Amino acid sequence: MFKRDKISAVRAELEALVGGENVRTDEAEILMYSYDAGMARARPEAVIAFTDVAQVAPVVRILYKAGIPFLPRLAGTNLSGGTIPLKGGVILNMCRLKKIRQIDTAARLALVEPGVVNMELQRALEPFGYFYAPDPASQKVSTIGGNIGENAGGPLCLKYGVTSDNVDKLEIVTPEGEVKTWSYRDPGPDLMSLMVGSEGTLGIVTHAWLKILPRPAHIKTASAAFDSLDNAMLAVTRIISDGIVPRALEAMDKVSLDSSLGGKSDRFPKNTEAVLIIELDGDDAVQVKRELELTEHICSANACSAFRVAADEAERDLLWQARKGAYPALARLAPDVLVEDGVVPRPRLPEALRETREILSKYKLTAGLLFHAGDGNLHPNIIFDRRDIQEVKRVKKAGYEILKSCIKLGGTISGEHGVGVEKRVAMNWLYGREELEFFQKIKDAFDPAGLANPDKILPVASDQRGESGGLASRASLSPAARAIVDELRLRAGRGERTAVTGLGTRLKPEHIMEGAKPLGLRSLNGAVQADRANLTARAEAGLPFKEFRRQLEAEGLYLDLPDVDGSVGGVIASKTCPELRDYLLGLEVVTPDGEMLELGGKTVKNVAGYDAVKLFCGSMGAYGVILAATFALSAKPARDRRHPAPAEAANLFEPDSCHLSLKRRLDPGNLLNPWIYRHLEEKR
Repeated sequence: MFKRDKISAVRAELEALVGGENVRTDEAEILMYSYDAGMARARPEAVIAFTDVAQVAPVVRILYKAGIPFLPRLAGTNLSGGTIPLKGGVILNMCRLKKIRQIDTAARLALVEPGVVNMELQRALEPFGYFYAPDPASQKVSTIGGNIGENAGGPLCLKYGVTSDNVDKLEIVTPEGEVKTWSYRDPGPDLMSLMVGSEGTLGIVTHAWLKILPRPAHIKTASAAFDSLDNAMLAVTRIISDGIVPRALEAMDKVSLDSSLGGKSDRFPKNTEAVLIIELDGDDAVQVKRELELTEHICSANACSAFRVAADEAERDLLWQARKGAYPALARLAPDVLVEDGVVPRPRLPEALRETREILSKYKLTAGLLFHAGDGNLHPNIIFDRRDIQEVKRVKKAGYEILKSCIKLGGTISGEHGVGVEKRVAMNWLYGREELEFFQKIKDAFDPAGLANPDKILPVASDQRGESGGLASRASLSPAARAIVDELRLRAGRGERTAVTGLGTRLKPEHIMEGAKPLGLRSLNGAVQADRANLTARAEAGLPFKEFRRQLEAEGLYLDLPDVDGSVGGVIASKTCPELRDYLLGLEVVTPDGEMLELGGKTVKNVAGYDAVKLFCGSMGAYGVILAATFALSAKPARDRRHPAPAEAANLFEPDSCHLSLKRRLDPGNLLNPWIYRHLEEKR
């Protein structure tokens, strides 16, 4: 265990940087930072408060050199124990770093410090006619830094994406105290997106450039009441599959509704068991009206008992107060609330809800069911009293069974609340040994001393593996993919180097290092596997990207990206189109030593582990070989096809220290496309 005398040894240095009054070790301060909105508890040894962003890197360097664990903390509203100092050490209090440094409407960017409260940013943008899309229910108190750490979502993420989709660039202090600035458009692997959702375990955000959007000219909000959750979910699936993309599509059950409205739910029929809150927006009033009418028709066809459009802003606010006020309302019914955060593919929502209710009944628990219905994200809010030890045990067992149910239905254990400490054990159920080891290598690459928010996200020895977990299975691979896995395994055993080639669009023969044996992926060209109900599709890596688009459109499905040359895997690995990351949900990858990985999946929200899917964007085949990819689709073609910002040429990529560290962990023999990391060769 970390000892207090380590703080004493560096206290004078720390106080010289931040001021004596900002290095606190008194008991009151320690107790205040020993808990967050989750159930875990642990005491820090000290709390350091910052008054200037420039203080962060020097403080981290001192702590790193002294071997003292540390973790950044802001409002502490996370629900998975992500800001609990499990190994003591220092809490880095970032709350005073709350300047909005720039609002640039021409570039559609806002530059902010991490302590800016989400709602305060929204208010600052209002006079300019702009908004920031991620809007978690906690937005009145949660901060941008915390939202980035957890990859927060909110109702608007259905149309506008989660936090990761709305961040343009980040300034990061690494665990060793270096200052880095990364954008998802940079040549090479997407390190910026890897930081989002990493819960302070890979680095600390000190500045964020956020994408801001013009406020739509027309917003229409409606409520739809149903006498069963099943009928409400059938309506949700039909709305999405018909090509309507609501601004928000939220659901509440009767328990949540009665709690948030204080029993005054007379605006809905007496037999109401579920309510959808549906919000549409756009600049074309006729189009918004048409979509609203179609939505009402779909709801009516699925036994909606009352469909009502908010007559004014006050009525709209009432609906959103009911939705966003449900959690605090439930918290008034009992001393404690456990909020689960599983996700399933949208068509599996009715099954997930039925199983959730059966689990709650089995353990004799009361919960309000809230969910982002449009993206399959469930939030059972289980009320209990932590003073009742037996009830706590039942709550924890129920929570775990709900997560296992989500996994069984093809989903994941967290959509926006993170893993922290409270879901570490569930990572064993979701992933196999290979994926967990891959994540650990990422952690080790950025934080070799293990000091940055230690023991979060990844299971530790005390997290018993229990039943076998894991997504990766060679049974689902095509014969061509199995042959590539076997070939890479043989080459790794012989120490042979490989030049990964797709259609030859970008990898030129003169770039291939002498002695690297080509491995062509053209054979990975099987038919596209489209899931219309879930609006996703899987394509093998060797399939020409234009052919992928053609097959989708033949099925009435669309990918809002320009036609580009190259294979599906090549377009991802070369980062030809940086915005492709917004649609990329999952990857099947074979590592340099021939191990299969399944990263991501078929859900549009997933914060279970590091976002390694986006890490492979721009990786140029140097971290692993992409076998197949899963994309999010739309049921209608875009009115104006996107013209994304051009990517920098891959040959402009020059690895920095973080890229090199990743390569050493993920491919220590430099077996894949070795010329890209020639720096490693020069040091041998």
